[in-house]
Amino acid sequence: MSEFKLRVATRKSALAMAQTTMVAEAIVQANPGLSYELVSMTTEGDRRLDKSLASFGGKGVFIKELEVALLEGRADIAVHSLKDMPAEVLPEFKLAAVLHREDPRDAFVARGGVDGCRFMELPAGARIGTGSIRRVVQLKALRPDLEYVPIRGNIQTRLSKLAELDGVVLAAAGLKRMGLADQVTEFFSTEHMLPASGQGILAIETLSQLRHCEGNSPKQSIDAILAHVNDAESYAIAVAEMAYLKALDAGCQFPVASFAEFVDTAATADGVRELKIRGIYWDEISKRLLRAEILHSVSLESPDLIAQSRAVGVALAQKIREQM
Repeated sequence: MSEFKLRVATRKSALAMAQTTMVAEAIVQANPGLSYELVSMTTEGDRRLDKSLASFGGKGVFIKELEVALLEGRADIAVHSLKDMPAEVLPEFKLAAVLHREDPRDAFVARGGVDGCRFMELPAGARIGTGSIRRVVQLKALRPDLEYVPIRGNIQTRLSKLAELDGVVLAAAGLKRMGLADQVTEFFSTEHMLPASGQGILAIETLSQLRHCEGNSPKQSIDAILAHVNDAESYAIAVAEMAYLKALDAGCQFPVASFAEFVDTAATADGVRELKIRGIYWDEISKRLLRAEILHSVSLESPDLIAQSRAVGVALAQKIREQM
């Protein structure tokens, strides 16, 4: 009996390859008789490091080539960092599954690493590197006296900027997955720094139309394979956070973010949990950083979980709109 081979599309960066391998290994472990191969490629977002994402297409530049591979039948699934995905995927595709969320926080790495100067202790005028306007808006609220320098590139490229900067801000999840957590000076709490919507979540994208892995064994659907690794709580969180972005028609060119988390310790008999979601939005007209939060019950065992989670994100967006 030959085993099924799952073809997994991924970006070529070291972090993307590490994350995709993590996802692929989890899928194989959960599905006996399955193997995988990585289909790696360089995206437009990887090639154009001299410009900001907002200037040439936003988040979609990291996933377009991978989606083409799905459409052309060169890959069965694609793995993305959810924060790199647009708020709503094209109709030809779907968010099929997500793994359990890694640390969602942002991390500050000072020159000197773990022994470096903490963010709030930096001298006035210190230069901090980040490629995210979401981070800049929130960092300025904490330390308006610092200089924020735009940087792009992979993790190692950004860390190399410490030769000329006093610190850089990166996603904690990426640093941890690359074994670099020991270089972190401090982690920002989500109370002080709301992470990007979807940060820390690895997403698996497939075609909307069901496709099968072929082999000498009976066909096995992609959906059935991925169901074994999908984390229901993280999926609900992902849907809520991305629905918030969509409801505000916001992309990477907007200082906007949302962060959802389950705040109760146990589900009821029918799987009901309390989902708390917080959001920020920079209102360019009033020059204010708007904030809102809501608490809503969702049932993880309901067939309407996606609709329930999406409604939570939309409700949060409405609370933001009421402040405009």
